[in-house]
Amino acid sequence: MPIIKINHLKNEKKKMLGKLLKVSEKADFERTSVWTFAKKNTPQYSSITRDNFIGFGPSATTLLKDRFKINTFSVKEYIKKVNENKIPTALTLKFNKRTRILYWLFWSSYNLDINENSFYQLFDEKFEDMLKFELKLAELMKLIEKYRDGYKLTTKGAYYFHLVEQKYTNQYIDKTWKISRKTPWPEKILLY
Repeated sequence: MPIIKINHLKNEKKKMLGKLLKVSEKADFERTSVWTFAKKNTPQYSSITRDNFIGFGPSATTLLKDRFKINTFSVKEYIKKVNENKIPTALTLKFNKRTRILYWLFWSSYNLDINENSFYQLFDEKFEDMLKFELKLAELMKLIEKYRDGYKLTTKGAYYFHLVEQKYTNQYIDKTWKISRKTPWPEKILLY
């Protein structure tokens, strides 16, 4: 019984997404990420559209070339650290090159655009040399399409990425945020 319910929900979401795409197109909006739509030719801005950023404030995140940092969620503890001239980082994830590339690929896919120039500027390597197998497989499955500057997710690719992104959010982000809200300075968080 639960399998039928899950499949029914997935089909309903797929139908709703299809209708949303049609309505957005009629209103002259374009899809700018898995979750967002904007007027055509509107500049995009969010932490997801940046390869590096610094976050200020409780629960803010910072993304650097070799690490991802999360500030304490506690306003009181954040203020205390700032008043002590200390950095209020509660957790740090150190990247090796492969995990940093996969992090970049995940959020580029979220934005539906896997841009070769952006990749080269960040990693000083050709994208297709690093992920040749993965790209070919995704092309064969019609999840991505090649274009002049890299690859775009297809509507099918965006739908399946949405499912993956939901699992990621539930398994990792939600768990991290839940623990961070309870404990201002967690020593570590085991995600799985």
